[in-house]
Amino acid sequence: MRFKIIIFLFTFSILKIFATGQEPDKIIINNKEYDLLNNPLEKYFQNHPEYHPIYGPKLSEFKKYSNGERMLSFSTSNSRDYIATFTIEKNILKVVDIKIQDLNSESEDYISVYKKLFGDQKIVLDYSGILVIPTGDLLETADFGYSYLFTQYKLMTINKDNVVKEKELNKDEFMKFRFTQFKEYKKSEDYKIELKNYLKNWEAQKKSELSPENIKKMSKKEMAQLKKEYAQPPTEDHIDGYFFVSQNPDFIIVDY
Repeated sequence: MRFKIIIFLFTFSILKIFATGQEPDKIIINNKEYDLLNNPLEKYFQNHPEYHPIYGPKLSEFKKYSNGERMLSFSTSNSRDYIATFTIEKNILKVVDIKIQDLNSESEDYISVYKKLFGDQKIVLDYSGILVIPTGDLLETADFGYSYLFTQYKLMTINKDNVVKEKELNKDEFMKFRFTQFKEYKKSEDYKIELKNYLKNWEAQKKSELSPENIKKMSKKEMAQLKKEYAQPPTEDHIDGYFFVSQNPDFIIVDY
């Protein structure tokens, strides 16, 4: 794999400037709550869109937004628009709460909507993947998605909601795991789709940046610099560096 650590560190630094970190979901293990650097409900909502707290039909307070009467405005630090809390009970992953911002709260407090969505029914997530749970001190963050680096982690491999493996990793072991997982991710169809979309977006951005309307007020030096930036498409290392810190391929199950 041509992806190199120096590219990762470069991209990590760039993203610190331009991007927005995400509020994590939560997970309760042995009565202690941790941040969870995965979002197991995302796939569930893809398969069951009627239960999505914002875009589904279950919550009547959002009807005025879904029919276009009002515009939704949520924090960029939570692109999911919700915070879910999970627990591990008898080696089973379960969702126990879902919170969204209170539309009537000026302070944007989060309120639970779990009961409104699901009532008393038991939810089967049917989740398979590797949960990443930071248990140590924060060392560094790229302020982008979940691109944080901690001193210690707990990893849990889940197969259809059942815990099949768990292990504590230090930061070096965690980075080794991330590179192994990313290497396998590059072989997946998901990676190919993301790569295609990335290059498509780059071409669109190039067209916009170099449009006559955009460059008409630029100096010759500025135009030359801009054309130089778009002279060649991004390299594989550059794209992989971006994907490494921005993608969360928890569905790629590898050993650790």
